[in-house]
Amino acid sequence: MRPRPTEPARISVELKRALEFYHETVEDLTRELIRVLGVNETDRRALEIVLLEDEKGTTPGLLAERLGLTSAGVTIMLNRLEKQGYIARSLHPTDRRRVIVMATDLAARRVQELVVPMIVDSYKMLLEYFDPAELETIADFLTRAGELQQIHRQRLRGVDPYSRT
Repeated sequence: MRPRPTEPARISVELKRALEFYHETVEDLTRELIRVLGVNETDRRALEIVLLEDEKGTTPGLLAERLGLTSAGVTIMLNRLEKQGYIARSLHPTDRRRVIVMATDLAARRVQELVVPMIVDSYKMLLEYFDPAELETIADFLTRAGELQQIHRQRLRGVDPYSRT
């Protein structure tokens, strides 16, 4: 007779499976969003950052830092997004040496059409299935998991790429 797993071990396995499933579905959803918007993953992430900055805009330097790109890479990416009508660049109002990147109305409208219904559905489902204490636990977990992902990303940025041999 095989020994039964302990409760913490069983929960650990369930949590691992749930996180793997969640990550897979997020990646699948992101791929579809990319397809519909006609951008690549880096451009989508940049657009997300610019949209979240709202009316104040962001800078190419901040995008380079957040995305792990060179300034030349950011310029190429911004050229693509500008050509598609998703971003606009302008000079900073008080420091003419700096460039401000802002999302266009087209970008805001398309993302609103695609993403807002998903967010509304998510909140409805969460509020239907979980009580306030559980929602606080979920929010805490997601915050801590996100912080851990940021730590892992920073660590990986310090690792040289593997050679192609």
